[in-house]
Amino acid sequence: MESGTKHVKGLNGLRALAVILVFLSHKAHLASVDAGKLGVWIFFFISGFLIVGELHRNRTGIEHGMQDCRTVIAVFFAKRALRIFPVYYLLLAALAIAHRLFYQRGVDLGIVWHFVFLSNLWIGVVKRMWPGTVSHFWSLAVEQQFYLVAPFTLVLTRAKRHLRMCAAFVLVCAALHLALYAAGANSPLIYAFSPWNFALLALGGMCSMASADPRVAAHMRRTSWLAAGLAGTCVFASQPLCAADAGPLALGWIDLGLSVSLCCFFLYVVNRQDSVLVTVLETPALDYLGTISYGFYLIHNLIPSKLGAAPALYARMHLPTELQQALPAVLQFLLSLLLAHLSWRLLEKRVLALKKPVEAELKRRMRAPAQPQPY
Repeated sequence: MESGTKHVKGLNGLRALAVILVFLSHKAHLASVDAGKLGVWIFFFISGFLIVGELHRNRTGIEHGMQDCRTVIAVFFAKRALRIFPVYYLLLAALAIAHRLFYQRGVDLGIVWHFVFLSNLWIGVVKRMWPGTVSHFWSLAVEQQFYLVAPFTLVLTRAKRHLRMCAAFVLVCAALHLALYAAGANSPLIYAFSPWNFALLALGGMCSMASADPRVAAHMRRTSWLAAGLAGTCVFASQPLCAADAGPLALGWIDLGLSVSLCCFFLYVVNRQDSVLVTVLETPALDYLGTISYGFYLIHNLIPSKLGAAPALYARMHLPTELQQALPAVLQFLLSLLLAHLSWRLLEKRVLALKKPVEAELKRRMRAPAQPQPY
């Protein structure tokens, strides 16, 4: 979290959990649980919690005369650009070159759409299908589109209205999400382009604002959200099992139920910082995977699914069938981990070290008195 705010333990562990779920969805092809949706939605909750919470605190600082709107917005976009753009555009440039030379040359990868963060529009409205190895970029587009609107909306609105604004936004998005299901929209459109994705970011922000209120936070600590969150998540995340029997509108309600369950789970992590669950999430392995999760998420789906698949070799080695099936996914996970580690050490960590100097320079320049104009 930002300097000057209370550190929330367990968020890196949640990022690790989220990226593992996404990996299992793409590489292990789980059929019983929608692991990909679970993982991406956890990412949305975390982003909303941090970003909306930061903007809410900044607006409070503006109202107390400690900050000004122009500086807050400029610093926000500079920090977001440093965090997201370098590795993302470097990867896209490498992907574009590889695609032209050898990588899936006969497949439309929609690289131009990804460059302008419109992957969700391309998948849901233009292609109306999942494009394979680049399909995971849609969630990054959702977050970037949210970042274009949220700073102006929250920084230019009084802080006391933020919670009500987010709640109203969530309700409107829920109605639109159900309307998409009722209208018979196809799965990629609902999954990648539904307004509900933005509502999840707003829900994460509401968790941040609610947890910042001492009275509300104390009540949350006295209430066990974990049981409701885990039970609901297990029930609603098994949507693929009941999809054949459920009507379109029922599937929309299942999505909303899953979101509420994840919200309960998230509130437990944020407000029960001394719990066993948070202790587990803080283990070094999960903490580091969460630290490098952005690079891991970008890279993992681009690794060919055939990597490590050698049935003839495994048969000669007399490996058990289960191990033969698991080995390719394990090797792809380890390669994704290695590349994400290198991305973090060689690029991301060094770029992020510029955040504080850039922030300080922006504040210095924007607070400098205007020079008198010559006549």
